[in-house]
Amino acid sequence: MSRHFVSFLLLLCSLWAWANSPALAREHRATHLGNPATRFAAPLKTPDDLRRMLLSEALRADVAMILRQSDYLGDLQDFRDAVAKATIHELFIPPGTLLPSMSTRLQGRPVLLRQVRWAGAKPIAAYEFTFDSKGRRYRVVTPKPCSNFWVEEVLPRPAPILSLACEAPAEQPLPRSVSLCHHLRNSGNATAAKATLSLPIPAGASLVSTTGTAEVAADRITWSVSDLAPGGSQALCATFVAAEPGTLSFASVAVGERAAEVQSQCTTRIYGIPAVLLEVVDLADPVLVGKEVVYTIRVLNQGSEPLSNIRIAGVLEDSQAYLSSSGMTAMAVADARITAEPLPRLNPKEEATWRVVIKALKAADVRFAVDLRVDQFSRPVMETEATLQY
Repeated sequence: MSRHFVSFLLLLCSLWAWANSPALAREHRATHLGNPATRFAAPLKTPDDLRRMLLSEALRADVAMILRQSDYLGDLQDFRDAVAKATIHELFIPPGTLLPSMSTRLQGRPVLLRQVRWAGAKPIAAYEFTFDSKGRRYRVVTPKPCSNFWVEEVLPRPAPILSLACEAPAEQPLPRSVSLCHHLRNSGNATAAKATLSLPIPAGASLVSTTGTAEVAADRITWSVSDLAPGGSQALCATFVAAEPGTLSFASVAVGERAAEVQSQCTTRIYGIPAVLLEVVDLADPVLVGKEVVYTIRVLNQGSEPLSNIRIAGVLEDSQAYLSSSGMTAMAVADARITAEPLPRLNPKEEATWRVVIKALKAADVRFAVDLRVDQFSRPVMETEATLQY
């Protein structure tokens, strides 16, 4: 028989192979199972038999050699852990199936044959299980009659798939805080070992607090998430306070070591609450008849929203006479009513004042009545100041 033309019988799986070189790289043909001379180990009857075989200390070196020949790039301990704990399924390999590889023994030495055609008359009864190691998924198949196992990578490779959603109130009044929560999910089939979520702090907002593992810089928050399992999710939240009415825009980006970048965006409209204080004060009381009475009118924006179109007016009683006025806007008198020109805008915490000088004409218990109207209120605000003229 020529040295370039080799024929041998696989006895555990009775594998007849014709090859041109010792590399055993050509397609091989297996016709029946069970020869003790070429099987990897004893036949299997139960999944526990498979576990004992692959974890056997006597076969440890031989198993490791088959793993190396199978181009297994994972960790040996991951393989052994999977053997001990993975769910083992039974399967049947139909006749005519081209197997990616199969272990056997050549003169007692464990070797791996590639491209093995099962040419037997009946399906092969076998066990299989899968496991992950170093970012790859592997499948281990072992024919029951001969234990000639092999390891193959399952494609596509498992990977985490991140998704990101944010939740924030559609609107919030000043000065209430705004709570923003991100929901980072892994919908892939591999653990996201490390992921980061970055959120620029919106202009006009101050950070109050965060949840999770967060690093806070002057202009952004960065969360770190470790070991996010497939199907798992984590909530990452932050609380802000806005300085003034407007819109807070939250634009976030998350990325994993082996996961593509994902983004989310949500907004909160910050609106102010209108509130106003009207004060009318006489600078001297009581007042002699014939003397002057000075009234100070003060309007304070106590709210968090600008007030617009501020209009004030006062009414004199017949025991008083108008002399002059001054203030934020010009004032005019018609009959007994003093009216100021409208003030277009009064920002939160700002105040406007007017000064009205009148003359006490006769003795009386006077009420100087002032009304204030602004666009933000449907009804006028009323205030009076009592003055005793004698």
